[in-house]
Amino acid sequence: MSGVAEHYERSGLVEQLVARLAEHGITRPTRADFSVLDQMHMRGETGTEDVIQATGMAAGMAVVDLGSGLGGSARIFADTVGARVTAVDLTPSFCTAAEAINAMVGLADRITVVEGDATATGLPGGSFDIVTTLHACMNIPDKAGVYREAFRLLKPGGRFCFYDIVLGPGGQPRYPTPWAERPELSHLIPPQEMRSLCEAAGFRTVDLRDYTAEAKAGSVKRRAEAKRRAETGEPAPLQAGDILMGATAGEKMRNMAHNFDGDHVAVVLGLFEKP
Repeated sequence: MSGVAEHYERSGLVEQLVARLAEHGITRPTRADFSVLDQMHMRGETGTEDVIQATGMAAGMAVVDLGSGLGGSARIFADTVGARVTAVDLTPSFCTAAEAINAMVGLADRITVVEGDATATGLPGGSFDIVTTLHACMNIPDKAGVYREAFRLLKPGGRFCFYDIVLGPGGQPRYPTPWAERPELSHLIPPQEMRSLCEAAGFRTVDLRDYTAEAKAGSVKRRAEAKRRAETGEPAPLQAGDILMGATAGEKMRNMAHNFDGDHVAVVLGLFEKP
C-alpha cells in the first residue's frame, strides 16, 4: 500500500487550504467552510449525508471511518450528528492535516485520528456502532480484508456502509484518475462482487443503492459552471482539486468525465448489518 500513500501524500495541505479559503474572503473558517474542500468523494457533502441517513447514525454512537482522507466526513459525523468518531487513514499528511483542521474548528475532542491500514486497524473489536468507508476501496486490492475488519470492529447489530466508485459496465477507466495516477494503483470491481465479499465476511445485506445518475449530473453541472465562469471572466468557484490532486488535476477530471460518459465507473452505496 506504500504506492497508495505516496499517491495521496502532499505537504503544506492545511496552509494551502486556509489560503484558498482566504482568497474567497473566508478568514475564520468553520467546519462548514472546510466541507466545501475536504469531501474527497463524488457528490461531496450530499454523499456524506446519504451515508448518515442510510446507517441511522445518531448522537453518541461510536463510528469508525476507514480511509478518512482529510477527515471531512468524520467532521460532519461529529459536528452535525454528534457521533464519537475514529478516523483511520494510511497517508501521514492527511492524518496531520485532519488533526490540525479538527483543532481549528473545535472538534478535536470528538474525533480520534489514527494513521493505519483499513485491513488491520488495531482498534478494539466489537466496540463500534457503525463503520464507514467513503471512496477508499478503489485503492485497496484486499477488499475482503477491509470488510472482515469492519465486521470485527462492529458490535452485534452494528452497521457497515461503503460509498464507493466501482467498475461500471463500460470496462476499465482511463487514467490518471483522482485516486490513481496509473492502473496499477486502482482496484475497481463491480458492486455485486463487493456485496458478495461483504456477505462472505459475515454481513447481512440491507441495501445496495446506485448513485451514478446523480454523480453524473453533478459532474456535468460543475463542468458547465466552470465553462460559464471562464467565458464570462468570473472568478473560479471555491475548490481544492489542484491542491489535493496536484499538477495532473485537470487531466484527472477530464478523464473522470470520459469515464462517466462511457459507463466505465459507477457510484454505489452498500449498507450491511452484523448479525
